Amino acid sequence: MSWTIVRNEEALQQALKLAKGCYQTGLLLGHENLSGSTLRGVAKNFGGKYATSRHNLLDRLQAAGIPFHEETGEHNRRLLVIG
Repeated sequence: MSWTIVRNEEALQQALKLAKGCYQTGLLLGHENLSGSTLRGVAKNFGGKYATSRHNLLDRLQAAGIPFHEETGEHNRRLLVIG
């Protein structure tokens, strides 16, 4: 299951340059989701920090003019759409 829909590969490549760390890269590549429900183990204890990280990444995407939005998928899954 991918948590990201890529409609513009160039926009994804630009977004990846703005990612700081494995978690933000995972968000953009669809390995992690916007709700934080994919956090496991000790990471679940730091959900607030990961939420701040998600917010900061999306702020950088917006400031760079990279088109993105959120869609709701099956079972109310939050999907990041890039492009």
